[in-house]
Amino acid sequence: MEEMKRLLREEVGFLPDGPGLEKMLNRGEWIHTDGRQVLVEIGKRCPDVFIVREGIIRVWDYDKDKERTFGFGLPGTIFASKHSFVMDEPSHYQVETCCESLILRIPRSEFWKAVNEDHSLAIFMLHNAYGELFGHELKNSAIHNGTAKERFMALAECRPMIMEKVPQKILASYLGITAEYFSVLKRQILKGMKK
Repeated sequence: MEEMKRLLREEVGFLPDGPGLEKMLNRGEWIHTDGRQVLVEIGKRCPDVFIVREGIIRVWDYDKDKERTFGFGLPGTIFASKHSFVMDEPSHYQVETCCESLILRIPRSEFWKAVNEDHSLAIFMLHNAYGELFGHELKNSAIHNGTAKERFMALAECRPMIMEKVPQKILASYLGITAEYFSVLKRQILKGMKK
């Protein structure tokens, strides 16, 4: 429990004052994966809330017949399918683990019970939502801006854990380049660093 609180404090910037966070965390169930496992499937309802304890998750969809990765979650990330959570509709995105991971799954009904019982937890979740919006803006201004090489360097600088643990094919789809060109850039950059 203490490790989860530490991760959430780092992610959001503070912890709520009341007992709500602990109650919410205790209402969840743990999912342990050895590698890639789907948590939210495209076209299916999944209104639950998830929190990454260990590992990395990725969020993706299809661009015609090609996978398009547009987000990652690291330890401390709170996420849900917005369509399922808010509107009880099927998800437009797929969320899956990229490596060995430990994820807490909290049923939506239990999440709302905890939030409704503790005002400080509601404020905490509002701050988390603002943080998620900030992350989208950062991604669009830093990681998805510039040449392929500049985007590669921004990702390596901003999110080194992702570069280390996520397969190159997924990283390439996130940067909007082919896996082959990702390999070329990686070789060029590593060669330049050795000089």
